[in-house]
Amino acid sequence: MSRSSWVWRRPLSCSSRPARIRPVDRGWAGRPGLAGAAGALTVALLNHRGLYEQPFVFVAAGYLLAVLMRSWSRGNALSRETAELRDQAAWLAQRTNLARELHDVVGHHVTAMVVQAEAGQFSSDPAVALRTIANSGRTALRELDTLVVHLRNPDAPVAVSAPPRLSDIDELLAEPLRQQGVAVHVRLDAEPGLDEVGVLAAYRIVQEAVTNIARHANATTAWVELIRVGDHARLRVSDDGIGPPRAVTRGSGLLGIEERARALGGSSHVNRRPGGGTVLEAVLPVARP
Repeated sequence: MSRSSWVWRRPLSCSSRPARIRPVDRGWAGRPGLAGAAGALTVALLNHRGLYEQPFVFVAAGYLLAVLMRSWSRGNALSRETAELRDQAAWLAQRTNLARELHDVVGHHVTAMVVQAEAGQFSSDPAVALRTIANSGRTALRELDTLVVHLRNPDAPVAVSAPPRLSDIDELLAEPLRQQGVAVHVRLDAEPGLDEVGVLAAYRIVQEAVTNIARHANATTAWVELIRVGDHARLRVSDDGIGPPRAVTRGSGLLGIEERARALGGSSHVNRRPGGGTVLEAVLPVARP
């Protein structure tokens, strides 16, 4: 094979490779290396005996440089697009978190106010219902103020109140149901293995479940159970009411429960309770030491 035939085929072989180059961003540190590699290759070609006499060598080298620079440009564009997508994802996550807090917090307090207002009409002491309504209204307004602050300043924390304690599930969530005439039985492990984030998730899940019982269940008894099972904490809220519809739709409440459990690596589901009523169960991973 003559040298000229070898020189003619080799650039064609090289020219087929750039078509498979992907515009993958590997950071600024690697991009100057592309031009350096192209320059080194060009010098090597020109220093090769006899190659500088072949005009098409300059065409091939120029083509290689153009392809490498195009890849460089695509890398810059991809870097910008990645940054924009990252910002959009963070913005959407903030909105989702805010919507979940708004639904859970405000929905719970407004439901409690409605229930107390309806019950107060038939109460022998309406002043008790009025005080409960006032307390719920003040709490809702305080937490709404915090949400408004977050809307104006996205860097502000989304948490609308002090981190809840496990005992708050009984004192703050179950007690309003009892005032409605529902017998509520609460069983909470002293050490379910949840950190502060896990306790908040459990609290919000129970809050949504209790709100649904108050609004829809027409129940006489409800059960709230949080126990540790191996490396998970199992949260179970059930009632003896009318039960969920045959086709359970995922409204904002159930969607929020799923999102909270999934964010921690857990899961949740809703079923009909044997004998009547609804069972909501969520599995949350325990905190690692």
